[in-house]
Amino acid sequence: MKKTVKKRPEICLLLNCRTIEELKTEISSFGSDCQAIEWCADGTMGMEAYSQEEFSQMLKLIKAMCRGKTFIFEYLGEEKEASKFLRYAMGIADYIDVDWKNSQAKQLIKEARRRHTKTMLTWHEMERILTKEEIATELIKMEKYPADMLAVASFANTEEDAYAILEGAYAYNTLQGHKPFLVVAMGEEGQASRICGGDFGCVMTYACGSKATAPGQFNARDLKRYMDIYYK
Repeated sequence: MKKTVKKRPEICLLLNCRTIEELKTEISSFGSDCQAIEWCADGTMGMEAYSQEEFSQMLKLIKAMCRGKTFIFEYLGEEKEASKFLRYAMGIADYIDVDWKNSQAKQLIKEARRRHTKTMLTWHEMERILTKEEIATELIKMEKYPADMLAVASFANTEEDAYAILEGAYAYNTLQGHKPFLVVAMGEEGQASRICGGDFGCVMTYACGSKATAPGQFNARDLKRYMDIYYK
């Protein structure tokens, strides 16, 4: 299969920390090795106790620590709580990461646009391995939502699984007028997809800090080093 010309994806530091202090430490330690930082806040203790005003002030402080980076906010878990915090983050975060399975996804995306916040629409498929055709087809379906970026993460048990996932990304990438996207094959067998995704059209790739937040992740420092070699 003919691939696109190598274009290096941005590294997004994905953090799921138990405390705000731990989050700040991770940003300080790994922030220089990435172009974007995404905080998955449902893993942080005490979030449910924050009022909107308290949360907004905290989020502004965290965003200030990410100066020069794209700051993305994510909240997974119970849908009502997730939708609440995503709305709180609108107008502060550069992007909110919206779960495609959230029944309010389309409304959240429209609200974010009105508040000048971009959106990433994400599909996590942890229960089964997606085929090339499914990846391409689902990205086309997701495209119907008015999000600014699309993301799909699927587990890979073999190198063949990982390559099929990347082939699906490439198939979508060949469509005229497609949206910016990223596709990741999770697991050890999918680690190469985190490095070479740019060959298949991915504009971003995920890394972790000192602790992995998904199977097969590299920390941002190591991933930067591997990409320096690959895209040299």
